[in-house]
Amino acid sequence: MDYTEARAYIDNMERFGIKPGLQRITKMMAYLGNPQDKLKFVHVAGTNGKGSVSTMIASILSCEGYRTGLFTSPYVLDFRERFMINGNMITEDEFAEIMTKVSTVNDILSKSGCCLTQFELITAVALMWFAQRECRVVVLECGLGGRMDSTNIVKQPICSVITKISMDHTDILGDTLEKIAGEKAGIIKQNCPTVLAPNQKDEVVSVIANKCAEMNSALTICTTDAVEVHSMTPTVNHVYYGDTRLMIPLAGPHQIENAVTAVNAARVINERGLEIREENISNGIASARIPARFEIISRNPLVIVDGAHNPDGIDALCKSIDTLLDGRSVIGIMGMLRDKSYDEALSKIIPRFEMVFTVSPNNPRALSAKKLAECAAQYANEGVCVKPMENLKKAAERAVGMVDEASAVVVCGSLYLASEIRPILIDLVGSL
Repeated sequence: MDYTEARAYIDNMERFGIKPGLQRITKMMAYLGNPQDKLKFVHVAGTNGKGSVSTMIASILSCEGYRTGLFTSPYVLDFRERFMINGNMITEDEFAEIMTKVSTVNDILSKSGCCLTQFELITAVALMWFAQRECRVVVLECGLGGRMDSTNIVKQPICSVITKISMDHTDILGDTLEKIAGEKAGIIKQNCPTVLAPNQKDEVVSVIANKCAEMNSALTICTTDAVEVHSMTPTVNHVYYGDTRLMIPLAGPHQIENAVTAVNAARVINERGLEIREENISNGIASARIPARFEIISRNPLVIVDGAHNPDGIDALCKSIDTLLDGRSVIGIMGMLRDKSYDEALSKIIPRFEMVFTVSPNNPRALSAKKLAECAAQYANEGVCVKPMENLKKAAERAVGMVDEASAVVVCGSLYLASEIRPILIDLVGSL
């Protein structure tokens, strides 16, 4: 199996959809010799901020000199972004080699009715690769939920980290914050400490605290009380967190909360015996890079791509627009998946747009551009045009063609959209 064949095999598994549960991944990893049992993990769950927090923690560990694996999802630029060691993606040959072994086991298991989902296969590949490369520590981001997520096959993480929790995937995780928090709390393990991101709802804190008490897990509840903002720009936040100066190269007020979470996680990891010096906490935060998080594609014209795709993520984006765009008028390009709370998300973001182009991301769960436009129009300010576009490139051309010094283009609604439109925008603004 070469890389193209391996990718085709993975893509074909998308038809099996999302099936929470650990029985399939448990059988797979047993066949493969349980390589995950040879590794140390920092396990990260949450609704929003998982990717940013995971990237920051991995960057801190790398700066300290540890061979650090990072498993995140979804990808934005390259499928292999999901699998990183010290900032370097898995090679195509490595992926193909491991995928050949994983697919062989999957074919055996499927004959008995145990066919793994796409995400479970990807998890298996990641765990095998990290073990083969003898990673000192792996930062492992949950795909969906926590309790029944395939990453929860790990037994005793160095610590569990839970980022901002809000309403998302309610059809699978539950229709209240308490139920969703309960699913995320499933990664909390006996006698393993837990770090909880700041500014959570009271009911979330209660659920997490109760689970930690049950599991004898020392709980660190982060706050931003000790944060002093020095400056915020569309590209970087400069803050003091107590005596620690942080240069956060991910824009937006919400990234300050994510950085605080990563700093506290690093300090807990240090207490657990994996030494991390304070200077490498600062260095690691400063070195963190992740696309499609209020990412400036171009300054002139100002074009920004953000992966916000649920109400809480859209809230964070709204704060970034209000704080960082200096009163510019905003032209929006939006595409969303139909299984997201798109109506609530639109009610928050659409009033900030002076013009909106709706598109349909290249995903089987995508909401049509027409349906999205119909819903968005309900929340548009008087005189604002909401126009569905069937062609993503034409939507980008129209939006960028309208920008002047007093305006900006903001793309949001889906990481799948961000992945698809980002190269189009780069080519477009590069040719201006």
